[in-house]
Amino acid sequence: MERILLGYDGTPAAASALRWVAARAARKVATVDVVTVLSRFARDRETALDQLHDAETFLRENAPGVGVELHRLEGGVLESLSSMTDSDLVVVGVNTGHVVQAIAAGGLPLRITVTSRAPVVLVPSEWVDIEAPVTVGVAADGSSSHAVAFAADEADAVGAPLRLVHAWRMPLPTIPGSVALQVDTEEEMAAHRHALEIASGIILDTHRDLEVSRELVQDEPGPALLRYASRSSLVVVGTHRRGILEGLVRGAVARSILWQITCPLAVVGATPAEGADR
Repeated sequence: MERILLGYDGTPAAASALRWVAARAARKVATVDVVTVLSRFARDRETALDQLHDAETFLRENAPGVGVELHRLEGGVLESLSSMTDSDLVVVGVNTGHVVQAIAAGGLPLRITVTSRAPVVLVPSEWVDIEAPVTVGVAADGSSSHAVAFAADEADAVGAPLRLVHAWRMPLPTIPGSVALQVDTEEEMAAHRHALEIASGIILDTHRDLEVSRELVQDEPGPALLRYASRSSLVVVGTHRRGILEGLVRGAVARSILWQITCPLAVVGATPAEGADR
């Protein structure tokens, strides 16, 4: 049984995350931990309780049979969510229309993706459910293998096609002495196309009936994925986990697209986070 941690505070972004979780829990047996985090100085605690009960009611009405547990925690959001380590998936809402405020607050959604032991799904406040492929970014260095596997499982579960996207850029010519060595474009493309073929082959070994398409895009990874975001039910990216500071640097793809994306964004660590420097 999947255990989902849902961060919920009654905002429109949280409501979108709640709807996404309800749709997921309606498809498969799940337990949802609905968590609201209050400052130790918060006054309106009754409102927080009402919001939790409203979320529970919505889940039970839209996902019959779902298990629901309510949690009202005190302290910092990041620390509170990170303390719940039994989750298979963490889901939070993101208000993509208020980028400046989010950055000023320390990029909390992105910080959650770095500290979470489980994959994190960030659901935009304006999210609308559509039938479309699951899109995943494929890295050449193998760091996206967990993300690709996660995306394949998600696509299989909802009966959607899987779209593999690999972004590449021509390397700059090198100059040994006074002779410039030009890079062969066709040879470079073939090498990057091979990365897609490897990822596709691995997926089809375990998901034989899955419809898989491959897109080779000459661009940076973020813009390449954004090309397909409006035509995706979910975008999945991998990230390195090396502690909060380095994790945010290495999680540049998620950071570059989060505030522009209109579909849910799943961030999947390259390795389990138990070894991360917290």
